Formats: sequence, C-alpha cells, structure tokens
Amino acid sequence: MIGIQYLLLDERTMTLINHTILQNTVRTLQEKHNLPGISVCLTNSDGSDHIYAAGVRQLGTNDVLNAHDHHRVGSITKIVISTLLLKLQEKGHLSLEQTVESILPGLLTHGRHITVRQLLQHRSGLKDYIWMDVAGTKCIQHALSCPKDDFPPQSLIRLIRDQDLEFEPGTQYSYSNTGYILLGLIVEKLSGKTIEEVIHQWIIQPLHLKRTYFPSANELRHPYATGHSIATEDMSELSDELTYINILNVSIIWTAGALISNPIEIQSFMKALFNGSLLSEESLKEMVHFQATDDPSNSYGLGIQKYRFDNGKSALGHQGGIHGYESVTLYYPEDELFLTVIVNQMPVGVVRIANQVFNEVLRNES
Repeated sequence: MIGIQYLLLDERTMTLINHTILQNTVRTLQEKHNLPGISVCLTNSDGSDHIYAAGVRQLGTNDVLNAHDHHRVGSITKIVISTLLLKLQEKGHLSLEQTVESILPGLLTHGRHITVRQLLQHRSGLKDYIWMDVAGTKCIQHALSCPKDDFPPQSLIRLIRDQDLEFEPGTQYSYSNTGYILLGLIVEKLSGKTIEEVIHQWIIQPLHLKRTYFPSANELRHPYATGHSIATEDMSELSDELTYINILNVSIIWTAGALISNPIEIQSFMKALFNGSLLSEESLKEMVHFQATDDPSNSYGLGIQKYRFDNGKSALGHQGGIHGYESVTLYYPEDELFLTVIVNQMPVGVVRIANQVFNEVLRNES
C-alpha cells in the first residue's frame, strides 16, 4: 500500500506542461484514432489546468466540441459512490464491515455473507446484472432499445438475487456492477435522501461544479457531445454500423455508471479527493488499499483502480465505458499530475489514449 503522504498533494515535485504541446498532441491523437471528439484536462503539479478539446460534438456536423460539454462518464461514477460510502462511515452511519443484510434486510439472498467493503472492492461474488436477460435480451441492451422503460434499482437486484455466488465473498476479484447498485441503495437508506440529493450536497455543491449531475432524465442537458458507438447494442462485439446516441435509459445504469460531467469537473473532484478536501486521511488510506485483480497490471481499492504502465509509471483512478462514450481519470503521484480524457465514441481504448497523451507531453518536457 502506498503511504498517504505520497498521495496528498505537496510541493515536492514541479512538472509544468506546455499548453501548445498538449494541444498538438490531442489534435494528433484525434486524427490518428479517427475519433469524433476528444476532451482533455491535464493539471500541472502547481495546480494549473490545461484544457483542450479536438473534433466535433457529432460526426457529419461542424459543431465543434468544447471541453466543457456534458458527457456520460460511465464507471468513473464508482469513485464518487465510494467517496459517499466513506463519508457515511466518517459520520458514524456505517461500518464497511457491515453486511448487506444488516442494512437492506431481505433484499439479497446471500446478503448476510457480503460486506459493504466487498461490494466496493468487487470481491462479493455477485453476478453482474448487466449481462442478465430481461425479456429475451441482455439488460444492458435495454439501455438503448427500451429508453422509456423504468428499472428501479431493486428490480435490477432481483435479476441476480437468487443466483449462486461466483465465489466465496472476499476470496477473489470479479468486476460486478451489481455491487454498486446495492451501494447506491445503501447510501439512500442511510442518508434518508435520494442519490441525486446526496451527490449534489456532498460533492457538487462544495466543489462548485456547474456541469456535473446525476441524471433522472434519459436525455443529456445542453450543451453536450453526442455519443458514437461501433459496438452492438448488447456491447458484445463490434458492429459494421456507427450508432449515434443521445438518449440512454439511465435507470438501468444508475449508481454503477450514470454520472454526467466533463473532464474539467471530474478533475476538480479528483484534486479535492487527493488533497484531503472530501475525505479524511484515514478514509483515503482505506480507499487506496489495493488488492490484486484478474489483470496483473492493475489492482483495485475501494472504487478506485491502480494502473501500472509499460513506461514504469503508475496512476490511480478509474475508467468508464458506456454506450457512446469512453473516459478515464488518472492521478500520477510521482509526477503530481492529474489527467482526465473523455472520448465521445466507444470502444476506443481510452486508457491507452490517455497514456499516449501523458507520454508525449512528458517526453517533450523532459
């Protein structure tokens, strides 16, 4: 585990970025990877932000993408949800060692065997509801094909409620969106507020975010970047057709990945998280206690991932993939840099693209 003194921002290093180099790098990558648009925010070790977007909001138009535009950020939502759970623990409303059954009695067949911590770590053994069948199609497909259907979070849990666990809780890692639906229900139960209200009160309002919100409607607020997808509706394989995505059934995604934001405001959240503005030092230590995953180059904490790259660098953050968009937010402790990249198309391999941004900018600064 990395010591907390290594994570909190300080004055030990100064990596300053040339804005022109960043612009040229982002434009080159947008053209090289044939992306509709790419938005980037890179923060120097002195705290200054470099913001740039290249491309268009929607292919076939001249509507230039702006880095402030609304995007769906997918599973970056999980860092936010983890932060809420840790804040509930700080307030004395929760222990991460509590079981699901102790908080949401009767909701989950195996709830007495699964703790909140295991949900946060993807070590619960619960199957992922996203890939379960609803009316003959995968649940995730309904996000596109049935935008008007409402799926309360309890109905999503019912899809896996009586399913056998994939392994004994705590013994293995298996990424499961189901855990983060349960965590959303736990936040609502213990706070007495809706998840939208809690995120607004504990994250958006204190950080003065203007274009971040947890959606209740399936349409994006203006101005927004249209999503583009070259995957099938069930996200199982690549398609021959490009799909434009402006409407998505957010009830199916909910606290597993429905957050709306942009790279600038995601970066504001990440900076607040690691400078101690959102969580106590003790809570942040818990969040970044990483364990092995099914990928030897990555490890997972509480709603946050540690990436190890081929260049020897490591970063902390999370990626997101949702119909039409890919995103990643990263904090590089050794360089005291933050980097958030959002592309309005999927799949594109956004972590690889972000690493290319980092490598190119740092190479030119060395």
